[in-house]
Amino acid sequence: MQLGVTYLGNRFVRHYAERDLPEIVEAGCDYVVHTFSEYDLAFHSGEIRALVDATHEAGLEAWLDCWGLGGLFAGEAFSDLLLRHPEAWQVRPDGGRIPVACPNAPAFRELLQTWVEAAARAGADAVFFDDPLVPAMEACVCDGCQEAQSVFSTADEPGSAGRVGGRTTLQRGLVRLIEDACGSARGLGLRTAVGVLPGASLPEQMTAARAADVIAVSPLWRAHGQAVSPYVYDACTVVAAACGESGQEPMAWLQAFSIPAGQEYEISQAAEAMAAAGIANVSTWCYRAGEQMTAIRSEQAQVAWAAVVAAYRRLKSASAGG
Repeated sequence: MQLGVTYLGNRFVRHYAERDLPEIVEAGCDYVVHTFSEYDLAFHSGEIRALVDATHEAGLEAWLDCWGLGGLFAGEAFSDLLLRHPEAWQVRPDGGRIPVACPNAPAFRELLQTWVEAAARAGADAVFFDDPLVPAMEACVCDGCQEAQSVFSTADEPGSAGRVGGRTTLQRGLVRLIEDACGSARGLGLRTAVGVLPGASLPEQMTAARAADVIAVSPLWRAHGQAVSPYVYDACTVVAAACGESGQEPMAWLQAFSIPAGQEYEISQAAEAMAAAGIANVSTWCYRAGEQMTAIRSEQAQVAWAAVVAAYRRLKSASAGG
């Protein structure tokens, strides 16, 4: 059983190394997923490297998460790319513009490549492409998609505007984006993980995630308005089965943010469901149950974090046959 936790909201490396990291180690974690946003890429590259170094010195792996890049990847982070490159926005057939980067936009593809190279320079062990998602049926007719459509059409019969071979250029573009990013990362010695979300769009997401070493499902029951059971188990079972066929590693995200007071027991229930579904790699979003962020803080963050630690100890004990 491999266990991890996301660390965000602090760039004071000494505080992390001396105060927070020992607590993460004590919780039984094997790795830390550090958020690495566009803001960090512009202003905190040195601190990110130092956080990675401190994580390694504690004997843990360090992953980097492309948090909120272009608004296409998940995360509570704003995108500078969308301000500087309006041509990278998705465009509906009716001309409406969506403030989310198109996976076919050259500026966005360049940004992601720059990010992967920066992650390698920072000394990361793995990179996590955080829940990339495009509309299942919505076509995009931005310049990048129109150029990509001719490329995709070399292998498929052209379809209607914004579609090739029955799939939108957005969907084809996302697959190509993730394949290229994972290929670049792997060439730089990094392991790769791609996040997927339960729901109707899961099959399309899984197509893109096939390029990664790890497929990480996010059955965030509270965030998605679901009960723990059977939601968490069912979502994890689907991904675990798919990974069993493809030879990839299944992973699951355990929600510790936005947990109402008195409902902290759900964390243990979800962790047990993940293990029962065949998941042997669990990571929690996020450290100390979102204590540092008003928008996602659990109502009793200390109690929720204690529930994570207790769940982790049970998972470790069970996997060791204890």
